[in-house]
Amino acid sequence: MVRLSPVAKAWRIGVALLFTALFVAGSLVGNDPWWPFGPWRMFATSQATTGSVWSTGIEIRTDADPTWHPAPLTPENTGLNRAEIEGRIPQIVADPAMLGTLAHSHGRLRPDTPAWTGVRVVRHEIGVKDGHVTGRDDAQVLAVWEATP
Repeated sequence: MVRLSPVAKAWRIGVALLFTALFVAGSLVGNDPWWPFGPWRMFATSQATTGSVWSTGIEIRTDADPTWHPAPLTPENTGLNRAEIEGRIPQIVADPAMLGTLAHSHGRLRPDTPAWTGVRVVRHEIGVKDGHVTGRDDAQVLAVWEATP
């Protein structure tokens, strides 16, 4: 059995107290920037059972079909996760050309599918009443990128 010296014990107790204080402070006043000592707001709050929820996604069009269609925001389809797009919405709105990278990534990842000639970010506000979807879906186009001929 190895016995710890008083300095080693004090060091370990100090670290344990520091982490305990950080977790308590994070739980009381922390938010996303405090992670991992504070809760992520998306996991620490709940949505009202009546009101609206928001869902952000992309829609695409191709030369083969010029109408807008929803496309999955997955690493297999675009090289990015949904959260990576949602976290950059202000930058994308300011510079819609950023959406062109999704079209180029899709072309490299899925060369056997039609090339995307347009990509747009759409935020859906979906109505909810008593925890059930009401059928109301107000869509707002936040940014549009069109390929140049």
